[in-house]
Amino acid sequence: MGFFSSIGKKIGSEVHSIGQKARSVVKKGVKVVSAHAGQIADVASSVKDIAGGVSKVAGVIGSGAATLAGGAAAIGLEPVAAGFAGVAALGKGTQALASGVESVAGKVETGARTADTAAKTAKAGLSAVRHGEAAIDRMRKGNIMEAIDEGKKAVDDVETAASGAEKLKKQIERKKKK
Repeated sequence: MGFFSSIGKKIGSEVHSIGQKARSVVKKGVKVVSAHAGQIADVASSVKDIAGGVSKVAGVIGSGAATLAGGAAAIGLEPVAAGFAGVAALGKGTQALASGVESVAGKVETGARTADTAAKTAKAGLSAVRHGEAAIDRMRKGNIMEAIDEGKKAVDDVETAASGAEKLKKQIERKKKK
């Protein structure tokens, strides 16, 4: 072997090794995100629902206390009116805080759902690559029917990935409009 072929083989080997390491890192990252993004979105949705309920109840309490404060002041019970006014302010403050929590939880939920969609799309893409490689291997071995089956699986995975990519694009466009 010549000098340049030896160098070429070494460089090719190192590039292949780096590619395999990068693939491994991406695969692990996709696995972690896909395993947890859905759970994060579900928890954020629950927090958002609870905060929304707290916000409504606090708003009703604040409004009711404000009405009672007005009534107490009208009949000359200023100390009672002051107490109700304090409760009304607390109710409105709690409502504002709960509304803020609800808004943040909604944003976390949206982000987690987007990450979940991205993870599923990437997973489908990786699966398509695996099935494509398997189809080529089957063809090389002369197993045409198995190659066709693997090819069909690869096509299905590509369609799933394309669908996920379209959903992801729409989610990102919706976020940009806000």
